[in-house]
Amino acid sequence: MSHIGDKQPQEEESLSRWHRPHGHLAWEWPHETGYHAIISRLQRRVHLATHAASPAFTLLEIVLTVAVMGIIMVGIGSALMIAGRAVPTAKSVTATTVAAAEALDQIVTDLQYAVSVSQRTATMIEFTVNDRNGDDIAETIRYSWGGALGSPLTRQYNGGTVENVLTDVREFNLLYTLKTISTQIPQPNESAETILISFDANKNLFDYPIQDAERYAEYFFPTLPANTISWKVTRVVVQAKLDGANDGQASVQLQRPTPGGQVSGVVIEEKTLLESVLGTRYASQEFAFSSASGLAPTQGLWLVFKWVANGIACRVQGQSLGVTATNLSLAKSTDRGLSWSTLPGQSLLFTVYGTVTTAGTPQIQNTYYLTGIDLKLRASSDTASLVQTGVRLLNTPTVTQ
Repeated sequence: MSHIGDKQPQEEESLSRWHRPHGHLAWEWPHETGYHAIISRLQRRVHLATHAASPAFTLLEIVLTVAVMGIIMVGIGSALMIAGRAVPTAKSVTATTVAAAEALDQIVTDLQYAVSVSQRTATMIEFTVNDRNGDDIAETIRYSWGGALGSPLTRQYNGGTVENVLTDVREFNLLYTLKTISTQIPQPNESAETILISFDANKNLFDYPIQDAERYAEYFFPTLPANTISWKVTRVVVQAKLDGANDGQASVQLQRPTPGGQVSGVVIEEKTLLESVLGTRYASQEFAFSSASGLAPTQGLWLVFKWVANGIACRVQGQSLGVTATNLSLAKSTDRGLSWSTLPGQSLLFTVYGTVTTAGTPQIQNTYYLTGIDLKLRASSDTASLVQTGVRLLNTPTVTQ
């Protein structure tokens, strides 16, 4: 029976026989058999796995690697350069466009609440907005550009320090949108003094006494042109005479009518009639008036004789029968003017002078309302940086054309 140890010399000899001949890629494998041969082979494989030399790069591989890395580095550098140029600088078109847009936004915010505009040009506007600081005084804001290339766009608040909104401005323009409302203003033409209405008679004449309880009033409504705006009374002439003693006194009044056309008691103007200036025969008595003006063309007046002193202050002359005119009438009061009754077919003798104001060729008056403003602003020599916007003024202030 053989022992394993008996074969030890043979195994060492076998291991010493493993070698890698020069120029060969594989190790020679001794032709051994048996159990010990298998163990020997396994040991040799472990030895080869742990002691094999690391593979090395060839010169061609190194050259190719350096070339590829160079191409990659050039690409990275170009990308970094492009990215650097894309970042806006303070003078880039992007930066100046953004700055101009921010400046216009500030102007538009102020302008939309303007309540009045005191000055405006293509490059300047001064306006007011409602109180912002609680002092109940409107705030005044002014935006202006000098017009020279590179000069700043400025803002001034309540006449204070002028501050730059944007520097190096190349273009700033304001275009105003106006709404025009036209109104026709009548141009009044006042006539020379003329007879507005008159009544005279030579038959059925009657003496009308002016005394304490008995008073008379004459209604008259002049015939006026169709285009009459207003009329006024300048003089009234009546026929009067004294009655007995010459110490009587009466007043001659112009009164407005009631809506129903009756004596109202509303006195426009009053004049004094003294009996001492009267004679025993009827004569014309003239009274000048100045307050009976601006009368509507649809309005008549009452000429009222009111007693003031003496039993019979005076007598006035009229026609007691057959008066057919429709724009005059006589009324009588027997209770000191508290009530009046019409006397049909009767009238005093009188003449009313005055002027008539008619409508001439109307004048066209235009009112201009500022409804909106279009704004342009550029802070770069590049025309592509021009910023445009518009604003609607909420209060539509009135302006001159």
